[in-house]
Amino acid sequence: MYRCSLTTLLALFATAGSAPAQPDRQFPLFVYLTGEPAAAVIAYVPSELDPRQDVNNRRLATSSIKADLAALRPAFDGLVLYGYHEAATPRILAVAKELKFRAVILGIWDPKSAAELDGVVALAKLHESDFALGLIVGNEGVTFKRYEPADVTIALARLKPALPKSVAVATSEPLFQYKEAFACEFGDFLAPNIHPVFDKKDLPPAEAAAWAREEARKLATRTRKPVLVKETGMPHAGSREGVRYTPEMQKQFWEAYLKPGRVAKADGGVWVFHGVGFEAFDLPWKAAESKLEIEASWGLLDPKRRPHPAFAAWKEAAGK
Repeated sequence: MYRCSLTTLLALFATAGSAPAQPDRQFPLFVYLTGEPAAAVIAYVPSELDPRQDVNNRRLATSSIKADLAALRPAFDGLVLYGYHEAATPRILAVAKELKFRAVILGIWDPKSAAELDGVVALAKLHESDFALGLIVGNEGVTFKRYEPADVTIALARLKPALPKSVAVATSEPLFQYKEAFACEFGDFLAPNIHPVFDKKDLPPAEAAAWAREEARKLATRTRKPVLVKETGMPHAGSREGVRYTPEMQKQFWEAYLKPGRVAKADGGVWVFHGVGFEAFDLPWKAAESKLEIEASWGLLDPKRRPHPAFAAWKEAAGK
């Protein structure tokens, strides 16, 4: 089993260098991620939405979305979304604009869905001047065989002629997929999910955080592309393979992960963004769907929007 000391891992942070002296101006999203004030993004699925049934998107109250985003706003000013639904996603962006979020990274859950592709384009055009926008085409679908790499490429060919040129595009897969050319070459930046809970489960929280940062640095160095770590973290409850997770472990992970800074520089000067929280709310339906106990407990807040101890680490990073 891979092991190294926390001291050794923390020393690796220093070799990664500091944040870029000037923001990356290739896209408005890159300016937001690498500039000042420091960006803070949260992976968001509405707390009262079970998306497994289409009708639930229509039943979701706008007041519920507003309560969600208001609860997140003290620590976060950007959102990462996972898919597009015509009954819910436009309302999320409208409320985010009202609450002065600075950035939204839109998501497409099914790259084979013309409705998702066309809906995201329309929404990006509507809000191009309201947010720094990005787009992630697919989430772990190659890994879980919901679609193939060719489907993501075909989706991009449909999107590109109509999508505003200011929108930076990526796809997202677990870390191991970035050994393959498709995951590394697609899009303007990389958005890996780097989960020590699955890949290095024996590491304690601070070492797990250091490992996640180092893996992102190595990926950016190898590919010479910007890296946004879209998912990492530690659940606050449940157990997996003999490891039982607690609220204190989750808090320790995020404190250690955020301490070296949200933007780091990899070899060759390319940047890595470590300012995405995973995830906004506990989502019990995910455990029911996956049959994994821990999948219900990644949230920084519970389903009633009450913060877990880890939320304080993000508020502290935001100076609040």
